[in-house]
Amino acid sequence: MRIRISLLIIIFIYIFAPSALAQTTTSIDTDNDGLNDELETRVYHTNPQNPDTDNDGYNDGEEVKYLYDPNKSFDDKLQKSIKVNLANQELAYYLGPYLIKNFKISSGRKPGSTPKGEFEILVKKPFVTYKGSNYYYPNTRWNMMFKKTSWGNLYIHGAYWHNKFGQPVSRGCVNVPYSEMEEFYNWTDVGTKVTIE
Repeated sequence: MRIRISLLIIIFIYIFAPSALAQTTTSIDTDNDGLNDELETRVYHTNPQNPDTDNDGYNDGEEVKYLYDPNKSFDDKLQKSIKVNLANQELAYYLGPYLIKNFKISSGRKPGSTPKGEFEILVKKPFVTYKGSNYYYPNTRWNMMFKKTSWGNLYIHGAYWHNKFGQPVSRGCVNVPYSEMEEFYNWTDVGTKVTIE
């Protein structure tokens, strides 16, 4: 009987505790400044014990919300940017110098390689249906167009039809795992700079 109870406790910890722990650690905001402690330490390098790290009279969370640097007391706004590295099949997004997050993507494979260059997010669409001569992906979520072409528009978008992130598989778009795309989509603004190299 004790072995069964111990086994059930172990199973519970491995299945439920990590997600509960993740929710708890990402929601803790010790100084009540609008930035959780994980973002303060991992991304912005601000003080989770001090709501106004740069002592300029504005909370760190408020400064980030309005695109100001929470570590410097000056009026220059930070720019959002997205960088896609085709060689590594990775996407990273930033607020000024601060790396918000990075993850594996799937870019286009020949003959539909993803183009290199400087772009920007032209439009955001919550749902798009992608179709061609041998594919049909209805109701694809979280789509951000970065290039218009004569043969079709190119997007950074969620992809539910494959799990081959880290290798080129698309027809020119940048495929992102659904697990990453919603947060990324909500963070990105129309006009955000996109660099593909």
